[in-house]
Amino acid sequence: MARYTSLDQWPKFETINDALKENYTRIERLRKVGGDEYYELDERLMDCSEGVKSCNSLACKLCNRKFRLQRVNYLVTKIRSKKGRWWVVTIVDYSRAFPNEELDSFDVQKSKDRLRKLLERSGFEGPIVGSFEVDFHERCDLWLPHYHLLCRRTKQNRRAEETLRLKLTSQQPKHIKEDRDPKPLLFQRLKNPYTQISYIYKLVSSSVYDYESWRTGKTITNKKRLSDAMFCQSLCWMDRIGRRRVLFSFGERDWK
Repeated sequence: MARYTSLDQWPKFETINDALKENYTRIERLRKVGGDEYYELDERLMDCSEGVKSCNSLACKLCNRKFRLQRVNYLVTKIRSKKGRWWVVTIVDYSRAFPNEELDSFDVQKSKDRLRKLLERSGFEGPIVGSFEVDFHERCDLWLPHYHLLCRRTKQNRRAEETLRLKLTSQQPKHIKEDRDPKPLLFQRLKNPYTQISYIYKLVSSSVYDYESWRTGKTITNKKRLSDAMFCQSLCWMDRIGRRRVLFSFGERDWK
């Protein structure tokens, strides 16, 4: 694989035009659904898209693209300058899935604090960085909180991984879907830094749907855009909580 020196050299990274196109789609949906909060947000997204005033909103694809580019480039430069190997980690919180009417009241900060305590009690050492996400699962009508993280592969963290796996298996014995086995923890080796770290910071909520593969007969999950009403609701929720609220860090001060 080509050794990129910046995320924007990756062919699949969205261009500025891609981000603008998505912003105009968001503006169109907000205006279609309507409501004072939605109109106020679509005006700020329009001003940002037209270059009038930067909104720096988590609901803005253009501002998220700028943040993602800066953050991913910084992290890749950082890890390449240090010795050692890394994981990308996904942690799913089945036990705290919630219905749509609770989206606006979901406490992201409390969720992050719980994860920090869990990592600390499992014996992890920093730095661990990443972001909080939540997707809506159509089959059971629940939002599912989860985290995408970047973590060092040290001896201590390898031991902590086993401890964390046991804790999560005990705490989350059930999937939110009756016929599925819970997989609350996934560790993968970091092989393609720009692409994998970019995924950690994609900063978007999706609708997850299940379908049966005609080839294997197995149930497969995929993602699509939320319905118009839920999409606009999620955009306003993202705008209210802000980008800093969804970013996660643990032991980042240990990064020397």
